[in-house]
Amino acid sequence: MKHQQVTVDYWTMFKTSGMCLLLAVCGFVLLKMVQTIFWLPGHLKKNQQRLEELAKIYAKDISEEERAEIEKLFNSKEPVSEERINQLLDKSETSEPKKEQ
Repeated sequence: MKHQQVTVDYWTMFKTSGMCLLLAVCGFVLLKMVQTIFWLPGHLKKNQQRLEELAKIYAKDISEEERAEIEKLFNSKEPVSEERINQLLDKSETSEPKKEQ
């Protein structure tokens, strides 16, 4: 049997390792994207229900005049400034709280 010399090609080893790591990362990203397809609709539905419940709670605390003013703002096509939103919030905070029965 002949004596054979083994040479180590570090560059090829490095490239192969890098490609394997890149493939693993791409597989992980693909799995996360597929998971998101199934997870996101349920998350958005829960979030929407939570926001609707919160809106119902806050709707009880404001007067009809303030509610009409807010609806008019949201139904208008023009953008609403931050100052205007703050004015409405300050107005509702300073108004007398309704008495609970």
